[in-house]
Amino acid sequence: MRKVLVHICCAPDAFYFLKRFREENPDSELVGFFYDPNIHPYEEYKLRYQETERTCRELGIELIEGEYDVEEWLRSVKGLEYEPERGERCSVCFDFRLERSAKLARDLGCTAFTTTLLMSPKKKFSQLKESGEKVASKYGIEFIAVDYRKGGGTQEMFRLTKEKEIYQQDYCGCIYGLFQQKEERSLFDLVSTFGRRPGSKEERLFIKEVRTHAELLELPTKEIEFPFLGWIPLEGGLWVKGEPVPSFIRPYSQSIRGKVRADVERIVGNTLYLNKQFVRIILLEEFRDLPLKEPEIATYPTFLVPQDYRETLLQNRIDARLRAEFVNSTSSLLIIGTYEAREFVGIPADTLQDGRGFASDDVKAFMERNIELIKDGYISLVLLGAHSIGRVGQRVFEEILGRSLEYTLDYGTALLDPKLL
Repeated sequence: MRKVLVHICCAPDAFYFLKRFREENPDSELVGFFYDPNIHPYEEYKLRYQETERTCRELGIELIEGEYDVEEWLRSVKGLEYEPERGERCSVCFDFRLERSAKLARDLGCTAFTTTLLMSPKKKFSQLKESGEKVASKYGIEFIAVDYRKGGGTQEMFRLTKEKEIYQQDYCGCIYGLFQQKEERSLFDLVSTFGRRPGSKEERLFIKEVRTHAELLELPTKEIEFPFLGWIPLEGGLWVKGEPVPSFIRPYSQSIRGKVRADVERIVGNTLYLNKQFVRIILLEEFRDLPLKEPEIATYPTFLVPQDYRETLLQNRIDARLRAEFVNSTSSLLIIGTYEAREFVGIPADTLQDGRGFASDDVKAFMERNIELIKDGYISLVLLGAHSIGRVGQRVFEEILGRSLEYTLDYGTALLDPKLL
């Protein structure tokens, strides 16, 4: 039996490629190698690796993760930043990744290697073939160039990706391709905030990690994507006499034009309304972020501030700055267990701006402790994406399944045993 190393670029390309290659080469032992330091940002890299790991496990193929030596990759393509897709930068990138793959193949005793990049509709087949054969000759092994895109292969790849609920990326991977393919919208792939915000790569990775563990426990899973109006804060804050005031920005607050200097005009309970640009300040006895229980319609620029600053704010002029973007976003909910369970337990997949939320290890441990209750249909768990901004995931769940969540855990609480719910 010959041993073949398969360089893997992503799960969507890999699933169909690996399945078909093994069917056509039953005498070959396949070893997967995920070596993609071109992928940027790192959160995107981790997400693609997570799905590749899940794909290889389902197919029973060993997977090796290469180094994320992104700085070396950046040096290799220096001067080619503005090359178009399928241009010279791609050739250098292929050489970089495939040479490392060929070397590992030789070291592992493989007689040949190939790459799932050959499956990608965005890549030039002849360009990949040339690169693969060049590095293969250097290391004395064979490069196998198979074109599975023809004859409906691409369509089958997309079908399997959807059927298996595999994360489908929307750009090739490198930062320069991201800029070219998304232009000004690329900013939202590169902005990172504390924790796992709704619709973020961190939130999606959390859901995928929990799903992978549920599948290892042989629990049924179903992931449902949904669109929603996202909100991304880019900068903001409050100042009095040049000193910053501790604050959180309430989700769906609209931007302020420039930096506004204003006074408190009206007080209603614990809310201070300023006399410019609709700015308002909500004073809190306990300073922490607050999840939205209902979707916001009014988009007042709103700051959450400790109650201790009340007199300071009333007696002084207040400087406020806020820049935020409203974007079309996607998130998902993950159902672990059966649709017919007696009770559904909701767990927010996102976190608040102060970091409160649930760790993946806690959710995994909860599943393990209650695996029999889940398998027997007493309870099902539901990871709720975009929960902190109006319970969006919960609303999608209740709309699609026509069931209500018997219990939804609050941010920062412990994962309770079901008998206590």
